[in-house]
Amino acid sequence: MSTYRNTDLEILIATMNRNDLSFLEEMFQKKVNQIKESVLIVNQSLENVLHSDYENIRVINSKEFGLSKSRNLAIKHSNKELCWILDDDCIVLPEAVDHVIDTHGKIPNAIITFQALVKETNELYYNYFESSQPHTKESIINVLSPEITFKRNKQIIDDLKFDERFGLGAQFEDSENFIFLNDAFFHDLMPHFHNISLVKHDQINSSQDFFNDRIIYARGALAAYLNHNITFRKWKYAFFLLKKGMILNPKESFKKVKLFKKGATDFKKSSEI
Repeated sequence: MSTYRNTDLEILIATMNRNDLSFLEEMFQKKVNQIKESVLIVNQSLENVLHSDYENIRVINSKEFGLSKSRNLAIKHSNKELCWILDDDCIVLPEAVDHVIDTHGKIPNAIITFQALVKETNELYYNYFESSQPHTKESIINVLSPEITFKRNKQIIDDLKFDERFGLGAQFEDSENFIFLNDAFFHDLMPHFHNISLVKHDQINSSQDFFNDRIIYARGALAAYLNHNITFRKWKYAFFLLKKGMILNPKESFKKVKLFKKGATDFKKSSEI
């Protein structure tokens, strides 16, 4: 087994329109000058420029937008053996870095995901596995960004990237984590789950707004990515919304079905380019 130190981990943070580092204080629950972790921030903005005077906090300012673009840029420019993906609205739990370091030293899998707690209640965010074990293609569906850590080896650098068509700010504004982890299976990287919590996260995340048009459109694209039967899937999704009480009349149902299908069609077109 490999032995890692805290200096071997870099935390990759995606953010937008920042011009100072004060947002890190809420995330790490301490003053910026007390943060000792290695941090790489990708700040996407047309106007605001972020600067760091701290050796352990590096900044990339980018005028390109899209969450997956931000993730890929951070992975490309990271200079550590281990990476942890983080969002700017999370709270890092005490000893989280130690847990990531220790777990990667014990588990050889390149990608290891962890748990999150709900900010408002301190309860587990999902019903996770009760023990450390390999992921399945079903269990990766609900993985949050700040639960993802990985060994930055040659295979990940060369073969595995976030699909820049997916994620906030992209054409299809959802499902980027699932596709990243699903592609990992394709490259025999075999993601692993470990039952320790790393962060606190807001109770509601953008993927849970099931009735939102951008989510429905993205779910259609995801169905096409997975080569699912689109006719079956679009009506299944409509039935799901109906069951949840989110659809109240047939006209609304047809509108959502049409949007789901458009997402699938547009994904197929994007794959032909």
